[in-house]
Amino acid sequence: MNGIAAQSSNPRRLIAALAALVAAAALVVTMPTATPARAADNGAALAPQMGWSSWSFVRKGPTEATIEAQAKAMHDSGLVAHGYGYLNIDDFFYLNPATTVDAYGRWVIDTSKFPHGMSAVGDYVHGQGEKFGMYLTPGISVAAYQQNTPIEGTAFHARDIVSSTTGYEANYNFGNGAMYFIDYTKNPAAAQAFLNSWANQLASWGVDYIKLDGVGDGDIGDVQHWSQALRQTGRTIHFELSNSLDLANGALWRQYSNGWRVDGDIECYCSSTSFPLTNWNNIAARFTDAPAWAKYAGAGGWNDLDSVELGNGSNDGLTQDERQTQMTLWAASAAPLVLGSDLTHLDAYDVGLLTNDEVIATDQRGHAARPVDRTTQQQVWATPNGDGSYTVALFNLSNSASTVKANWVDVGFGGTATARDLWSHTDLGSFPNSFSATLAPHASRLLRVTPAAGSHYTGLHYAIVNSATGKYLDVTGGSTADGAGIAQSSAGTSASQRWQLTSTGDGYYKIVNVGSGKVLDVPGATTTSGTQLVQSADNSRADAQWRVNTAGSGAYTFAARSDGQNADVAGASTADGAPVVQSSAGSATSQQWRLVPDPDPNTTYRLVNASSGGRLDVDNDSTANGAKIVQWQDNGRTDQQWHVRSAGNGYDTVTNVNSGKLLNIPGPTTTNGTQLIQFSDDGGANSRWQLVDAGPNQIQLKSQYDGQVVDETNNSLANGAAIIQWPANNGDNQRWILTPTA
Repeated sequence: MNGIAAQSSNPRRLIAALAALVAAAALVVTMPTATPARAADNGAALAPQMGWSSWSFVRKGPTEATIEAQAKAMHDSGLVAHGYGYLNIDDFFYLNPATTVDAYGRWVIDTSKFPHGMSAVGDYVHGQGEKFGMYLTPGISVAAYQQNTPIEGTAFHARDIVSSTTGYEANYNFGNGAMYFIDYTKNPAAAQAFLNSWANQLASWGVDYIKLDGVGDGDIGDVQHWSQALRQTGRTIHFELSNSLDLANGALWRQYSNGWRVDGDIECYCSSTSFPLTNWNNIAARFTDAPAWAKYAGAGGWNDLDSVELGNGSNDGLTQDERQTQMTLWAASAAPLVLGSDLTHLDAYDVGLLTNDEVIATDQRGHAARPVDRTTQQQVWATPNGDGSYTVALFNLSNSASTVKANWVDVGFGGTATARDLWSHTDLGSFPNSFSATLAPHASRLLRVTPAAGSHYTGLHYAIVNSATGKYLDVTGGSTADGAGIAQSSAGTSASQRWQLTSTGDGYYKIVNVGSGKVLDVPGATTTSGTQLVQSADNSRADAQWRVNTAGSGAYTFAARSDGQNADVAGASTADGAPVVQSSAGSATSQQWRLVPDPDPNTTYRLVNASSGGRLDVDNDSTANGAKIVQWQDNGRTDQQWHVRSAGNGYDTVTNVNSGKLLNIPGPTTTNGTQLIQFSDDGGANSRWQLVDAGPNQIQLKSQYDGQVVDETNNSLANGAAIIQWPANNGDNQRWILTPTA
């Protein structure tokens, strides 16, 4: 896409910000933390897993015959040919571990259900061109403790790894009383050896997938040690966690596993039989819970929304529109597509949904979409695809027909775009500025949107300032040519010193120069350290995509996707014109950069809350002094439009377009929770705000008067929720996205 025209910048804002950054650079002592080992390193889940799991339909009655029948049906129906690969047994295949274990304290297969053992079932599943999955819960069997069984291959015993017999791990088959907690600190070697022996047994049966169920925050040790146990088998085994995992530990689940259930069961349990499998309420709940998890999705680990309950027509418990909407949400969210239906009695309409290769490709691309605005029932979810196109999903969650509108500026660009309907495989044509569709209750559309030539990115403008030198990232000579070198220079107002960070949708960014429209690039994709970076045409190559890593004290490193090296000032020089090069990643402050938000004073913005998507709004379109500030769903009116302009000394005014009044702390008061208002500009510090970087394309608005920040009350999704001042706590509801109106 073409770069946008240079926009004027206020040098007072930038000079004040630069002074603060230079002072802060001298105090930087926090070194970048090493990227933790991730489950991605085990070779599994490079894309969201696809397949079938037994619980939804088979429930408590899995047998060798039923499992093999489902495996055959998955193959014969053509699902395997479309990518559905895993065939998972979910619980109820073993004897009560409170009374029965094998010689080494592990679960014993119920041979009345599986007379030939699990190795034979694994062989059958593999023979259908599928992968074989099984199920566990944390802990060690009560019977193992009571019998003090040896741990295979060691001199240790079960009682060496249990410290308490008064509490029990979750076990959904046999309930409390079946499994004790493992104390991983009592004898770490013994505990790991026990899990290793179990993992080795599973691997010997040909297991390719393990679901560890009943996991809570108290089971972090089990997650860590099971991850290690599965790795040491030498077999690639997908490691899945369940259920309703704690978002606060999202980074940990991602570090040690390949997937994590973000919610409870999707089954409705509406009758004494398996059917209906689910209902609309259980599908709709995912729209509320999935967005906060989107940042954790990526190669090696995925946000699990639970089973896709499609395949059995009306027995799914959903209308046809609702079935398509479930598949649309799962695909747009890059969630696992693991079926829960009876594959031996498939419905033709459902098979059409499940085998739509364009929709499957959206899921398998692994770019998790996020909702633009969660305060409305007419939702748009979007994500960049990394190749210049976007996935855009439209949902009508209400109970009546409604129009859903996707504004391109909310998606990430402005201008005209073409749209392709992925469900109907239809090119819909060209659409300036937006796309609208009237949808039936609970219906959806799924689009691939490609901006046309002349479109522009809508991300916030930044000055990118080196932590060591205080100089700005710049294009040599302000050139707009391909191949022009990247250097540092003193603070100025040139558009060549302004940049946008544009997400690729999978954890990387294009760093786009405002003056030229070109992107920061490693020339020729070379891996030679010391090579000067250049700008190049926006072509979506790996050498022009960057991981933005937190480096501590508000700074970042920019690591090239192509070789992992960091953008650096050559020799840590403080001279104007010193080249910016790639260097092996390290802790030098010359590799650390600060993002200084630099909104255009002539641009009209919407201030969008990063938690809710609600817009900063003046209550009832009032033009009066003292009118309250609330959040409201996007309504297109000018009371949701604002100018952000420098007020000097690094602070800004935030002025409502409709009223001409300023965002203001009434009183003024320092009381936490005070609702903000609009008021005429009286020059007071209570209407002056510092734009504080809060991550790429997000800011906090920090009051000059009392240092508190603009906050959306309690992460509310309600229209009319109060916008208040509150001490900074790093919550998403204190983060705001400045989205241009055009």
